[in-house]
This record gives sequence, C-alpha cells and structure tokens, in this order.
Amino acid sequence: MTTTRNSPSQRWHAAGLARALAAGTIGLSVVSGMTGCRGDRSDKPPRQFFPDMDDQMKWKSQGQSEFYADGRTMRQPVAGTVAFGRASVVSDKPWAASLMTQRSDLLRHDDAYYKGVGSDGAYLVRMPEAPTRAMIERGMERFNIYCSACHGYEGDGKGTVGVRWSYAPATFHDPKYRDATQNTGRDGYLFHVARQGVIGGDGKQKMPGYAHAISEHDAWAIVAYIRALQESRLATIDAVPATEREILERQRASVQPTATEGAASTASAGGAK
Repeated sequence: MTTTRNSPSQRWHAAGLARALAAGTIGLSVVSGMTGCRGDRSDKPPRQFFPDMDDQMKWKSQGQSEFYADGRTMRQPVAGTVAFGRASVVSDKPWAASLMTQRSDLLRHDDAYYKGVGSDGAYLVRMPEAPTRAMIERGMERFNIYCSACHGYEGDGKGTVGVRWSYAPATFHDPKYRDATQNTGRDGYLFHVARQGVIGGDGKQKMPGYAHAISEHDAWAIVAYIRALQESRLATIDAVPATEREILERQRASVQPTATEGAASTASAGGAK
C-alpha cells in the first residue's frame, strides 16, 4: 500500500476552504442576529448582545430600597459634608471674580442683597451697593422688558396693558414710593415686589412676581432705574453738569418757537375764534 502525502498546493487549498467556511458561518450568524432588528413582529425577547448594559444593578431616583432602614434610594448628605464645586472656590484674585459671584448666588448668605432686608428683617432703605451707569442701563433694559407693559416706560402706570387693566397699576412718581419712612418708599420693598409681586389686602395676587425671570442682580438694577426715573421728574436743569447742560439748552432752544413765530401763532389762533 502506498501512502501519498498532500502536496503544498493541496494543503493551501484545504486551508482556504476552511477559512471560507468559517467566514460564511460568521456571516450567517450576523445576518440571523440582525433579523431581530428588521422590525418584524416576534413574541421572542430581544437579543441582548451586552445584557449587562440593560440589566445592570442600579437604583433609580425616588425609588425604594430594602438596603436602608428608611426604604429610600436617595440619601441625605452626611452631617458636616462640604459642597465641592463652584461654592467651594474662595479667592480674592481677579480670575475668581465670576466664581465668587456664583458662590454668593448659590449660598445666598447675605439677606441684605438676596432678600432686600436688614438684620432686623425690615426692608432696606437704600440698596446694598452704589448704583453705576452700567447698572442703571441694565435696569432700564430689564424694566422695559418686564415692567413697562403695566407701569409704562416712564414708570407712570400708563403702560399698554396698564391702561386697560381693571385697576390702575402703581405709578412710581407717587410720593409714597419716595418716602423712606414708609415701606413702599424703600429700595428693599421695590426689590421684593419686583421678584415676589404684591398680595392685596384680600389675599389675592395683585401683581405677579418675576423671580423666574429677574435675578437678584437685575432686581437691584431695576430699583436703580426706578430711582433714576423719579429723579428725572424732580431734578432741575441746574443739577445737570455744565457741559451737558449747554447741550440741553441748545436742544431746548431749537424746539422752542421764536418770538415772531409765537406772535403769529397767537394771532392765527385769535383769528380762528
């Protein structure tokens, strides 16, 4: 009996055939696995290639747990826990200025700034920071967006909505909004109203609060702008700086009628009677 060994070409051919069969088997498995993704109806459960991603052990918010005595999955921080993040940054360096502002906004430890009241709980007579031009301009922008519809652009209560309301909105030129001996004349009160609104004597909301749209920073800016509106009605030309006063005087002269025009207008009016 003669034994014949396979030639190299035969061995290469057999190996190639084996590889082809393996590839075909894998391809068939992939195709059969994809049939469950074609949208066909089936009573069989979906194929889970990575079941640990679908059936992982986890707790859901507001869920129950038998692990803790109170049966809750959500836990309270351990006593003495210190928050880490924006509130943990404490620095007087320029780079940390914005982070320090965020820290203050998160903690709200300053009742004067964030509630408009002093240590005695009374409304602040004056705002806790001196107004600047930028602050007043910001207040004007916010006032025109959120307040002018009822209170008017001049703060006189004659806004587009205000004149059609069932009762007259407040005019900030009323003396009671300037008299600091009354709550209504205090900066802290105006700040509070801007964010929390006004409750009438009957317990009903007379004015809605805008805390959802007006931050504490913007509320103080609006107060600063209201004070500017009040001053615009009370101030005289002598209170204007000399350089700007000259400009105002020229503008006023350009719109005032001359003596001749005034006489002609008077005569015309007299002849029309």
